[in-house]
Amino acid sequence: MDAEHLTADPAESAGPIRDYFRDDPSRMTMMAARKFGVPERAVVDALVGQWPIARLRDDAFRELMDELPGLGVMRVFVRSRAAVIESVGVFGGYSETGPFFNVQTETLDMHILHAEVGPIYSVRKVGHDSDFVTHSFQFFDKLGDAAFKAFLWEDYPKVPAARVEAFQELTRRFAAP
Repeated sequence: MDAEHLTADPAESAGPIRDYFRDDPSRMTMMAARKFGVPERAVVDALVGQWPIARLRDDAFRELMDELPGLGVMRVFVRSRAAVIESVGVFGGYSETGPFFNVQTETLDMHILHAEVGPIYSVRKVGHDSDFVTHSFQFFDKLGDAAFKAFLWEDYPKVPAARVEAFQELTRRFAAP
């Protein structure tokens, strides 16, 4: 939900959001944001401590992007209020042109307005369509809407242990103090 359509105070919604996910941890944070009338980031913030979620350092964007190719195949979600696109590929081929941080590989072609990227989170949660745990880095814009999410996807749902450990190491390395 974008900032102009918010109806609720995120602080007042935190308890009901936690209860909502306690009932069914596979629910989608995007849909919970719509249900509670808050930015999706507020949903993720409400779940810190209930789920294994870590907010990353504010300056971690470029360093984290540089490490993503080492995580192998990832499933990337980018959405607007009207559509969601899911793409599977490997990060890399980085360049910067004007306001854009570009990702251009054989499998991914993204142009990120990196000055608009705000908080980044490391999130582990049960998928909305399975009982398997997902591992993702979730990038939010400065208003709290999801900019994009990158999920470990190599051999999903049996992501190799080495990829999961690399994800966890990046989480530790870039976690906010």
